[in-house]
Amino acid sequence: MKTRIVIPARLKSSRFPNKLIKIINGKTLIEHVCLRAKKLKYDSLTVATDSLKIKDIIEGIGVNVWYCQKKYSSGTERIAGLSSDLKFKKNDIIINIQGDEYNFPLNAVNKVINDLKISKKRIVSTIIYMTQDKKIINNKDSVKVVTDKNNNALYFSRSPIPYNSDHEYSIHLGIYGYKAGLLETYSSFIKSEFEKSESLEQLRFLYNNVPVHCMKIKNHNSISINSVNDLKLVKAGI
Repeated sequence: MKTRIVIPARLKSSRFPNKLIKIINGKTLIEHVCLRAKKLKYDSLTVATDSLKIKDIIEGIGVNVWYCQKKYSSGTERIAGLSSDLKFKKNDIIINIQGDEYNFPLNAVNKVINDLKISKKRIVSTIIYMTQDKKIINNKDSVKVVTDKNNNALYFSRSPIPYNSDHEYSIHLGIYGYKAGLLETYSSFIKSEFEKSESLEQLRFLYNNVPVHCMKIKNHNSISINSVNDLKLVKAGI
């Protein structure tokens, strides 16, 4: 069982094109994410991209790149292609760190790795945190989730769920973990209308009866950069 860190990095994001090569404190966003990922314990670290610009940037900091021009509808689809091409073993743990997850929490990644090491089931493992901040809750770029009594996701949405709650909301962070064997069957999964309307790749797992286990963390400084305003907030905080 090996731990594979993979950072999917599509240049032409529909919501914020070219965001991964925007400069923050002298480095591109994707460089910041990669350099932070280097602090983790892993057997391989790879950026999966369709961009020659990103390829050149990442090779310049000594990180492996899997370059493929094929169009994928999500980071998980891209990683499934990489896993097949690089012939990862079925039991290998793959950690998907979103390329726009600036200053992502290292302890959260370690929680996902440990969760997958002890799990005997075919699951996806991911991270959530709680908030009552209305700006976050009402922001469509902040993905909300409701869970069952075992902390498995029932649904993810860009809308505030549950409706009109006076309690804290669960917010999803852009970190996923799964075994390579699960991704072998990913291409055969049905893509639901929910996934299309929400534009949330994790809904494909739920629709195809794959549990998504959500682990809570308390404090973090991660910012998922989905807009020009997010970028400004990061720069203002430096």
